[in-house]
Amino acid sequence: MSTVDAIMVEADYSREIFEEHNADVKRLWKEFAEGRPHRIPVLWSMNYKMILLDPSLNVWGYSFMDVFEKPDVMLRVILEFEYWKRHNVWCDWEMGLPDKWDIAVSFQNVYESAWLGAPIFYSSANVPDIRPFLRSKEDMRKFMERGIPDPFSGFMSRVKRFYEYFLERREEGFTFKGVPIGSVGAPIGTDGPFTIAVNITGGEIIKVLCSDPSFAEEFLWFITNAIIERMKSWHKLLGRSFPYEDFSFADDSIQLLSPNLYRRFVLPLHKEIVKTFCSGRPGIHLCGAIEQHLKILKEELNIRYIDTGFPLNLERAREILGEDVIIRGNLNIMTLLEGPKERIGKETLMIINSQVTRGRRFIFGEGNNVAPRTPPEHLNYAYEIVKKCGEYRY
Repeated sequence: MSTVDAIMVEADYSREIFEEHNADVKRLWKEFAEGRPHRIPVLWSMNYKMILLDPSLNVWGYSFMDVFEKPDVMLRVILEFEYWKRHNVWCDWEMGLPDKWDIAVSFQNVYESAWLGAPIFYSSANVPDIRPFLRSKEDMRKFMERGIPDPFSGFMSRVKRFYEYFLERREEGFTFKGVPIGSVGAPIGTDGPFTIAVNITGGEIIKVLCSDPSFAEEFLWFITNAIIERMKSWHKLLGRSFPYEDFSFADDSIQLLSPNLYRRFVLPLHKEIVKTFCSGRPGIHLCGAIEQHLKILKEELNIRYIDTGFPLNLERAREILGEDVIIRGNLNIMTLLEGPKERIGKETLMIINSQVTRGRRFIFGEGNNVAPRTPPEHLNYAYEIVKKCGEYRY
């Protein structure tokens, strides 16, 4: 089927049974792991901002400040989101109530910069962000002179307090919708050394790359070593031994660099992180236009997986990366948010009928992170299209 017209009928989800869906999903991921999936899997990337930034779902009126300052509110919002997701948004994950709630403390994308000293600011209409605090080389020099912060100090002391609260509630027998808490996670990864450096300097580090390359290298290595020390300590706290095979990380801001600048200033940092935490081939998340780096990522880091954003050309990515790299992405999140369904269908079919599916190492999703207020029916419609039209024929 190559046109959307034949599948414009709304799927009747009332006939779906969670158990049947979950059994099918389990079978699909087993096939995918074995390299022989019968169809393209679908995964949506989303988090509890879907609840907080949608007035129709946030019936309590919680703010991000509430969530970031009160562990009981964070626990509630995370569980409400998981319940909502499992009962409203269909894709190739487990639906319905789980046996246990496997959850993690989450401070969105600000915890690393906040730990290093950046102040957080809150917006009623968006996720929290940080304010840059190292605006000059002199600021950066003084920052390095203070040394690497203790991995459990500053903002990370709050993260640890929230993590311990979640564990305490689990030990007390807390349940949500009659289901107990299972595993509890915390931030043990990284959004990437160059991204953190850009965040806390307000982009000043990019100027320094050109005006004082030696100082830039010194600063970026300081950030990287700090990140590695924090990650080591938090892996140990959570009882996660390293290195391990399924390690992944991110570094969105490398899209600002040319391949030569990436190779000189950032690739060595990535190699050090991968050497420390990955025993196999790493995964990476990169938003934005990062086609210029794919060849290096393939040849130098030997990536096994890339979680893509928009507007990366997926066919070009497959051509560069080859058929053994898993690619996830990258339906425009504005298409999913705004529709109409005809547009969602056409763009979905364009992706799943493209050459990115060569090798059966493609996972369909958005590019990247579903926007709050996206109608679940838009997501579910795209999912139904992939289920019906995304079967492999070779």
